[in-house]
Amino acid sequence: MNSERIEAILQAVRGNEILNLGCVNHSIALTDDEKERWLQLKLSERFPSANVLGLDIDEENVVRMQAQGMNVEVGDAQQLNYRKKFDTIILGEIIEHLENPGACLEGCRRAVKPGGRIILSTPNIFCVMHMLMYFKNYDHAFNGEHVAWFCPQTLRTMVERCGLRIESFKFVDDLAPDVVPDLPYRLFAYAWLGVRWIFPQRYRNTMVAVCVSSEEREVVSAAARGRSEVSSHV
Repeated sequence: MNSERIEAILQAVRGNEILNLGCVNHSIALTDDEKERWLQLKLSERFPSANVLGLDIDEENVVRMQAQGMNVEVGDAQQLNYRKKFDTIILGEIIEHLENPGACLEGCRRAVKPGGRIILSTPNIFCVMHMLMYFKNYDHAFNGEHVAWFCPQTLRTMVERCGLRIESFKFVDDLAPDVVPDLPYRLFAYAWLGVRWIFPQRYRNTMVAVCVSSEEREVVSAAARGRSEVSSHV
């Protein structure tokens, strides 16, 4: 089963210099089904002529990826210090794991080229799946490593505070019933895929946002105002 989240990210990528934060995912993909959901691998396959650099704090698995010939390195997404600039920076399911997601986004803003884009995906706290899992598990959801949850409002507010703006936004489902062995999860996933079309898209489990620098918008607006003033005096 293809990942709607990964496909949405791949469709939004632009340029030849790509930085993928959290490239390990949860672990190294082993089976064919797991590889279909490994974003670093899919980026390399979809953009073979691009320079796709992966970054992750998981040193052990980064070394394993390097042994497979992947262009990856160890680093902290909250402390980006690249001198080079990237056309696209991707944060796939990572900001909900970070103690300081704002520091990560501000680092991305500094590292992206003028006109470049930052693509991020994160779970949607108000989706049907997470609400049902909360009822089932009482006080926790499915991933014990998450330290934050986002909805469209909180995500937009955080992005804007970091000097960015959301250029495009969509809800998708990121389900893996053919990979996750948990029976209740698999039953829900297959049932939801059958009935989700009757629900608004905002009840799907993942948000994908394409962000750009808000400073560029101000520059463009200022330039447009300047042209308007010049034309009005001609």
